[in-house]
Amino acid sequence: MVVYEVRVSLLGAEPAVWRRIRIPDDAHLGLVHMVIQMVMGWENMHLHEFEGGEESERVRYGPIDGDEDSPDVLDEREYLLSDLLREPGDRCLYCYDLGDDWQHEVVLEKVSEIGEDDDPLWCLGGSGACPPEDCGGVPGYLMLLESFKDVLDEEEHKAAVQLLGEGFQPEAFDCSVFNDQVKNRFSGSRMRAVAEVEPGEEFLMELQEFLSSDALPEGAMSMLALDGLFSALAVHPVTIMPSRWLPLVWDMEAPGRQPDFASKAEMEKGMGLIYAYFNAVVRQLTNDPDNYLPLCENLQFEPGEERLQAAVDWSAGFLLGTMIDEDVWTRTYGDEEGRRVMTPFALLSGVFDEESGVDENEMLAMKEDLIDELGGCVLDLQEYWQPWREAYLAEQGLNRTVRGSRQPGRNDPCPCGSGKKYKKCCGGGDGG
Repeated sequence: MVVYEVRVSLLGAEPAVWRRIRIPDDAHLGLVHMVIQMVMGWENMHLHEFEGGEESERVRYGPIDGDEDSPDVLDEREYLLSDLLREPGDRCLYCYDLGDDWQHEVVLEKVSEIGEDDDPLWCLGGSGACPPEDCGGVPGYLMLLESFKDVLDEEEHKAAVQLLGEGFQPEAFDCSVFNDQVKNRFSGSRMRAVAEVEPGEEFLMELQEFLSSDALPEGAMSMLALDGLFSALAVHPVTIMPSRWLPLVWDMEAPGRQPDFASKAEMEKGMGLIYAYFNAVVRQLTNDPDNYLPLCENLQFEPGEERLQAAVDWSAGFLLGTMIDEDVWTRTYGDEEGRRVMTPFALLSGVFDEESGVDENEMLAMKEDLIDELGGCVLDLQEYWQPWREAYLAEQGLNRTVRGSRQPGRNDPCPCGSGKKYKKCCGGGDGG
């Protein structure tokens, strides 16, 4: 098998952040993206692009979906690493997070052949810890490191420690972390891009099997509740680390009970499935919210009790995600508009069943009507929380570059002049 040895360097980072990896020359660019995410330490939460070719004729490659409106971006799934790099010294760019603009230079250093017993995908060396997501690109990261070292400015230092972690070491990197992941996820030349999963039926069945396995406590989340939780976290104004939401996954009823995995391999496989699905939900709501649907709608249950129960389960998980940060929850529910956008989820989850005073049949009818509106309700909450998210990032010194003009909010007046809200007119697919 022909393999490349490439060096991936994060441009502008100080101390230097780089990795040297072995990878098959015929790896498609979608897989190369996933490998870079894993070996660098990114969380695969944002858009990315490759750029290659001669200086006068640069070509861009990236993920393409059915609504792609950038005809100058080629589908990365149809191109191989060898289409961009052929001879030692060839180089291309990989940009992650088109707002923070993390530019990586990928340089081909060596072309060789390996035997059947050799690992075609391997980390050979590297240095430098991966910066945190959403920290303002290289300039923001450098400022963050300065604040981390400056103990005299107590407020800035505390914010940096909160984001980086108490024991953060900017020069630290361990190849074995990536290589252990590779051993679990890949077998020889048969590679499956777990982190770039499109959650189809087979994947969902595998994840549901894990969630219902004997390794997890009895109160572990269902697939539907998990999708609700991840949807809430994807639109939440505050970045919630896995250490805060994983206990809810393991046990919705009594967070604190831990899984009892039979082996390290079982643990790594299950965690890989959970993180892959989390990334998929976040990507959908970040990059293509207009086509977002909750899982309880995607599965297309027949009208009736089963469909209603699916929506109830989903809403329970979503509500847990919205309540995970006490300050955000208190502020949201203490605001009239916040209560309005939160009410559909509380209603469907059953919070108001006993105290609403509404007739049981009338309550049932209200819930059934809400099911078809769930996706829009999530986008309403995302829009409500968006200014908070921007303020949160600014407070952390993590200002993001916003490209392009602002689209009308779902509750804004429609720009067509109809007098209706945008979501009930052109934004709902029925207008124009």
